Amino acid sequence: MINTEQNYRIGLTTQITGIRPETLRAWERRYEVVKPIRTDAGDRLYTQADIDRLLLIKKLVDNGDAISAVANLNIENLEKRITSCKTAITSVGKNDLNFILLGRTILDKKSLDSMRLNMIDVVQDPKNIKSNYHCKIDFVIAEISTVNQGTLKALQKILTQSKASKLLCAYDFGKESDIATLTTQDTGTISLPLNHSDITNWCSNNFPNYLQSTSTDRLLTDQDIASIVAAGSTINCECPRHLSDLIHKLTAFEKYCSECEARNAKDAEIHQELETTSAKSRYLLEEVLIKLAKVEGIKY
Repeated sequence: MINTEQNYRIGLTTQITGIRPETLRAWERRYEVVKPIRTDAGDRLYTQADIDRLLLIKKLVDNGDAISAVANLNIENLEKRITSCKTAITSVGKNDLNFILLGRTILDKKSLDSMRLNMIDVVQDPKNIKSNYHCKIDFVIAEISTVNQGTLKALQKILTQSKASKLLCAYDFGKESDIATLTTQDTGTISLPLNHSDITNWCSNNFPNYLQSTSTDRLLTDQDIASIVAAGSTINCECPRHLSDLIHKLTAFEKYCSECEARNAKDAEIHQELETTSAKSRYLLEEVLIKLAKVEGIKY
């Protein structure tokens, strides 16, 4: 009998890797990029080794490699190819944080990208947390129903098992005195359900270099911005709406510059500069909007 607790269904696999389900199925069918096992009901189950492999392949494909060129490479050659890439792979920034989710909340890849977070693993049982992931684990999000006097000891055991630097406990219920004991140098708390701003605020307070990057990738999704603007109307502040309008216009202009047809090399150069400048401006305004949301207590 297959032990499903040691494997990942396709929905969770695509969530972790950022590969769309239909794309993953096509890669399997055409190139046998991985060979998931099947349950008696015919459902696909992926191992941690499959996920590690898919993460590497996704990086290479995002960087311009054809799937046909990398689909049959082993892990060692995939890692060598990434290392030797002349063009930097930008899917993971140098100041992004890697984390493990111990719980059942669904965190979609697009939102995680905007938060500059990489979800390396999702488990329901702490016994299934590995101690030898393919990368350094910065923190664990542990979802628990009730905080009690033994919770801190259990969280410290999870920290040791995962070799993570810190742990964020997301809870439903608990005495204030018990919850207070969980705020240590290595652990912190937020209340369930999980929301983006609570997580990013905690990360900002615990990892000095978090979000301090020269990257111009999007920090907020359109949905995040809409949530902040909607909340801004309840506190009688127009700044979120004005910032939102500026961000959307700069995003549109950034896209326009990237698609503008160049008549010659000099023309292409100036449009590249326009795209870069508008991206930097949009990034700075997103940072300001995040700070404003934090000051106003807006969650998104």
